[in-house]
Amino acid sequence: MLRGIIALLSLAALIPVSASAQDYVGEQRTVLSTGARALVDSCLAYANANNLKVGIAVVDPYGNLLDYHTMEGTNVIAGESAILKAKTAVRWWRSTADLNQRVQNWDNVAPVWAGDFPQRGGVPIVMDGIVIGAMGIGGGGGDACAVQAIETVLGATTLLPE
Repeated sequence: MLRGIIALLSLAALIPVSASAQDYVGEQRTVLSTGARALVDSCLAYANANNLKVGIAVVDPYGNLLDYHTMEGTNVIAGESAILKAKTAVRWWRSTADLNQRVQNWDNVAPVWAGDFPQRGGVPIVMDGIVIGAMGIGGGGGDACAVQAIETVLGATTLLPE
């Protein structure tokens, strides 16, 4: 019994005592719900100015839906596809237009069999080289509405550095 206690104490001495919770937890930048709302509002202004009828979705870097809006006059798929495009863009860290091209060229068909939606309209939100969320646009206009909103509201980009 005494040997067991000595063995446990010996092992405990090998565990670093300087480690803290901060040593095991990272910091992930993320678009906040207030930012998501501002992105949606900016995209709505762009859509109205360009006579588009769209569905808009914003997700955080984990794919959680933060904000969502469909304009009157859209069909149900505009809203549903906006969510799918945003989630696909954040999962793959690239635009869904780029993914679509890769699928069509047979460079990478994984987005199809993984159940993603590689159709134009989804873009990641990249700030300081980190994906902090994504926007999806369904119903028309492609990426332009999202790109304009991301650049205007956050001063961010939709492209990761090469």
